Amino acid sequence: MGKAREMDGKQTLESFIARIWLECGPSGNPMWRGHVRHVQGKEEAYFQDLVELTKFIEKVSGVTGPGATGLTLKEPRNPTV
Repeated sequence: MGKAREMDGKQTLESFIARIWLECGPSGNPMWRGHVRHVQGKEEAYFQDLVELTKFIEKVSGVTGPGATGLTLKEPRNPTV
């Protein structure tokens, strides 16, 4: 995932690598987990929801995005057929 930003009329590109996986939670229920890394700066963080992921990207890139309010990775959705 890359994010462009303008600085003094010049556009820069920030790239992030995110991995998301499913783990067994303490009560036996599945829980989503994730890890994100900033490619250019090597900063990284683990997260349990999209709000935490968004905050990390905003902090590292300096760009405020649309936000992920109300979105979560904690509960898996049932796929619709």
